[in-house]
Amino acid sequence: MTMFTNGFSTLLMPEDFDQIQPKDEFTELYLVNTKIPMSIKFMTTPTLSGLPEIMDGIEKNLESNDRIDLITSDFIPINDNLYYMVVSSFSDGENQIRRNEFLYVEDDNLYVFEFTYPYADRELDDFYLNIIRSLKISVPKYIVENGQYRINHEEK
Repeated sequence: MTMFTNGFSTLLMPEDFDQIQPKDEFTELYLVNTKIPMSIKFMTTPTLSGLPEIMDGIEKNLESNDRIDLITSDFIPINDNLYYMVVSSFSDGENQIRRNEFLYVEDDNLYVFEFTYPYADRELDDFYLNIIRSLKISVPKYIVENGQYRINHEEK
């Protein structure tokens, strides 16, 4: 595995994945493996919400979308941190797609890991967890003040 870093966060990148240029400002890392097939996204966004509020919002959105099935939603400990995990599935017309998301909040920054693939495979649990456990946060990327956010220019 190789390392990804953006000066704010560092994590392990699995081998045999191609890095794709992110299309939005909050996606830090977007990896695709067409052989599996699987995609991995790592995002950082500013937030003033805690995990319970984020969970409520996600569950309401999923319940109101009849194209997405909520499989499980719960808080889980990873390392010494509490993550919100949500597993859902949807159809792309040909395949049933599964999405596992792991969300963590620290210092007004929401860190999101999203793993998307076309089958349910319990064998992948260690694969996800190894990537998530490798996350090291040097400094928060975003500073949230007075209802606005800005990039943190603190020394890393």
